[in-house]
Amino acid sequence: GRGAPPYALVQGGLSARGAAEPPRVPREDNPVVRRGMAAWAGGGSGPAFFIALADHPEWGRGHTVFADAVTEDIAALERILALPTKTTPGKIPITNLVTPV
Repeated sequence: GRGAPPYALVQGGLSARGAAEPPRVPREDNPVVRRGMAAWAGGGSGPAFFIALADHPEWGRGHTVFADAVTEDIAALERILALPTKTTPGKIPITNLVTPV
């Protein structure tokens, strides 16, 4: 997804074809999400994750952060966010890239 705060993030998912779902791991670090942090979406342990493109103190400490993006990665994500998008309306509108990368 993309958008202005509180949704300034890029979300993705991990999957392995033909493999069992990875085991759930306990939370290890739950800081307030800041720009550049990668965390499991929904506060769980995968497979959906996001990279924050803004600070999100309004989310509290509900997400397991597992990595930090380097400056070059943030610049690449911002270029991706400049690509054409389409929004699916609904109670929670979802914005996706027209052509996935």
